[in-house]
This record gives sequence, structure tokens and C-alpha cells, in this order.
Amino acid sequence: MAGAKGFNWRALVGFELCWFALVYFQQWAVLPVLAYFAYGLWQLDQAGRIAVLLILPAGVGIDTLLLQLNVIQFSGNALLPFWFVLLWAVFALAAVEFMAKVLTKPWLAAILGASGGPLSYWGGAALSGEALQFPLQLYSAVVLIVVWALIAIALGQSRRWYVKAV
Repeated sequence: MAGAKGFNWRALVGFELCWFALVYFQQWAVLPVLAYFAYGLWQLDQAGRIAVLLILPAGVGIDTLLLQLNVIQFSGNALLPFWFVLLWAVFALAAVEFMAKVLTKPWLAAILGASGGPLSYWGGAALSGEALQFPLQLYSAVVLIVVWALIAIALGQSRRWYVKAV
């Protein structure tokens, strides 16, 4: 996995595979992704588990708000579909396992969040068979850029509460 100061490659590869499976296969990917999520939680210490279980509802709440504000929408769904909630679960796991380590400088976190977050949504929309949509393209882009810059900063700054000093 990760050495004392090494990079957690299992977490990166696992997150990317889960992201792709959920976006492309949606409900068909739920069981294997749930198994991966359970394994990832098991690998964490108690503080890491708590962080994941706090990031998950915060993320779902943010996307529920974005859904209500017409930033994103899901075909045939007024609520977030379960596969999308599970996407937040594996994102929260990845954030704790390796992402927040990269996001410790607020300016870097803002740049990475403002680019990576929205690109993930747009890539997901392209692969999802129109399950994820953006009703107002420019509005959606601007809001996602701002929201994800703030999320990344918060993830990087909150790391000090669940990572033991080395």
C-alpha cells in the first residue's frame, strides 16, 4: 500500500476504478464498489473513518444543494441516485487516504479543486449516458469551479484533525 511517507497507490487506482465503474455502469457497479468502500474503511484508523463519515454526508449535502439550484440534474430523478451517493463515499475515502495530503497549501488546493472537481463532473456526464446533466452550462461551470475550489481547501485544511503528526 503506502510506505511511511509513500504514496497510496491502492487508494488512487481504487478510486479511479470505482469512479469509472459507477459513472459508466451506475447501479451495476454498486456491490463491488460497496465492497471496496468497506475494505478501504477497514484499512483506516478511527480518526480516518470518522473523517470519511463526515465528508460523505457533507458531499451529498453539497450535491443535493447543487441539484436544487439547477447546477446539476439527473435524468428521471429529482434526487441524487444511489450510485452518485456511493461516488461520494469513495471520494471521501480517497480524500482521506491520499487527496488531502496533496491539498495542504490553500492556493494549490483551490487550483486543483477548481479544475479537477468540475472536470470529473463533465467527464462523468459524458460517460453516464446522459444520466448526469447540466441544465445551464455556463452557470453550472462557474458554480462547480467555485464550489470545488472551496471543497479542496476545506479537505486540505481539515487533514490536521485526523492525521497523526509524523
